[in-house]
Amino acid sequence: MRIRRLLLAALLTLHLCGMRDPFQPPPDTCQTAQLGNWHFHGAVTGEQSTGIVRDDTGHWYRLITGETLPTGWRVVAIHQDEMLIEVGEECTPAQWRWQREGTQHAKMDSERDAL
Repeated sequence: MRIRRLLLAALLTLHLCGMRDPFQPPPDTCQTAQLGNWHFHGAVTGEQSTGIVRDDTGHWYRLITGETLPTGWRVVAIHQDEMLIEVGEECTPAQWRWQREGTQHAKMDSERDAL
């Protein structure tokens, strides 16, 4: 009887402490699995560069350096062909670079000017 009470107390303690299900993957607090679902489409340069990105749902964002995305990532630098974001210090990788995707129409514009 005493062993049953100790076993019940131990199981109850584990349950109340919030032991996670060992068959489920650990929670992704850094959301690094989503990094490949975001796409950098370019930057608008001026006094302050603005990066243009799209998430996997098709929602577009205009971001400046220092701004935070809905995932919690922070924009570190914006260049014409890439954007550097900080995922988090405790995350692996801590920083991520998105390369520009899509086409650039400068070649088409230069051909038209040559005519």
